[in-house]
Amino acid sequence: MKKREIIAALAGFFICLIILSLYNQFKPRKDYTALNYLKLVNLNDEISKQRMNAIVLAANKVGPAVVSITVIQTRIITVSPFNDEFFRRFFGDFFPEHRYRQQVQSLGSGVIISPDGYILTNEHVVSNATEINVTLPDARQFKAKIVAMDRALDLALLKIDGHNLPYAELGDSDDLMIGEWVVALGNPFGFLLEDTRPTVTVGVVSALNRAIKSTHEDRVYKDMIQTDAAINPGNSGGPLVNILGQVIGINTFILTSSGGSEGVGFARPINVVKKFINETKQYGKIRTPWIGIWVQELTPEIAEAMGIEQRGVLVSSVDLNSPAYISGIKEGDRIIMVNNEAINTTSAWDRINANTFVGDTLKIRLYRDKDSLDISLVVTEFQEPLGYGSKLGIYVEDINPYLIKKFDLGYKQGVVVTRVEPGSIGEKLGISPGDVILRIGATRIRNKEDFKKAINDFKNKYFIIDRGGLIFQIWL
Repeated sequence: MKKREIIAALAGFFICLIILSLYNQFKPRKDYTALNYLKLVNLNDEISKQRMNAIVLAANKVGPAVVSITVIQTRIITVSPFNDEFFRRFFGDFFPEHRYRQQVQSLGSGVIISPDGYILTNEHVVSNATEINVTLPDARQFKAKIVAMDRALDLALLKIDGHNLPYAELGDSDDLMIGEWVVALGNPFGFLLEDTRPTVTVGVVSALNRAIKSTHEDRVYKDMIQTDAAINPGNSGGPLVNILGQVIGINTFILTSSGGSEGVGFARPINVVKKFINETKQYGKIRTPWIGIWVQELTPEIAEAMGIEQRGVLVSSVDLNSPAYISGIKEGDRIIMVNNEAINTTSAWDRINANTFVGDTLKIRLYRDKDSLDISLVVTEFQEPLGYGSKLGIYVEDINPYLIKKFDLGYKQGVVVTRVEPGSIGEKLGISPGDVILRIGATRIRNKEDFKKAINDFKNKYFIIDRGGLIFQIWL
């Protein structure tokens, strides 16, 4: 091959390479990068939708209404000369416990239930408070005042001055099912986490209608919601929420051996809370309901002696002129059902009483001998005797069956404190309703007359008081 032909062939080859390169550079082609990007976006959207489940939506819905509550409280500190229970029990009368007042700071949670600043929390969070500060998730702070509170229900209604505040919707606790998902919100350990936003924990409704005595306080809780959603110190007063974002309970306390959450928490049902809200907004307090029925367990021995079936609870007495008396209920009747709920134990009857408010209608089915009767009665307000008052702002009443039941007293005779005026000397001393006054100075108190004489003239200015089985001394 001639040299000229070789050069022409090489030139043609390079020209083809150049043309092919230019073609590949400028030819139209699909944007595979953009297509893959769109696919990735769609995939992320799908994942986001799956992440944004009902629990997330419920937490986001209620979270802005959950507040932190910081309280300055006056607490009575008890100092005993004995560390041993044996010595306290047998020598407590001779060497009573000494008590003194101390200012302490405590923490809790709450939930805003109206745009004008009404807040629900627990009574034990704000009891004996001298100052209450509320912090919203957005870090706004407000001073709060107590509208009303009730120790038996362990509920308190607070009010802050605000407008257009985020608030939570109240649900229906009668519609709850064991095993359904619930969300607990609150502020455990206050601001130690350096964040004003609430903590969210998730669990299920473990049980309903639980009745239990608190291990840390002399309180008996009835008809509680049990949940395994983690409730830690500082969560008290926060909301328990269903997956619709509705408040179905107020977190109240936990059972624990370690001090932290062990999956056994309890919340006050919101339907009871609604009645509390209506009562306190209208009357400023919880009016004492009066049914007028006293019951006892129907044991096999009693049933055999009466020749009746062992079913229901036995009416042991009926208060004169009470709703039960007026409706015709008599001693010896057997109550087997109230508002379509079977009553086979006194605990079941007590649960009905715990959730009964003035104005409620009770539809009672009972047996009298072998006859079945249906009786309807309307609960009225019990006009509790104020008792004898004193210059210390303390009111006392002789112990009677009603007061024994109300305060779970271990005494059948003596005087019990029925009321302590706010801001009085008695309140500052730490005296509380339900305290049984055993002695004032050297005088043994057996009735109101003893109290009247001793309170007006005593030299050794001290009280010996029994509170839930603990005896201690208070100096004036």
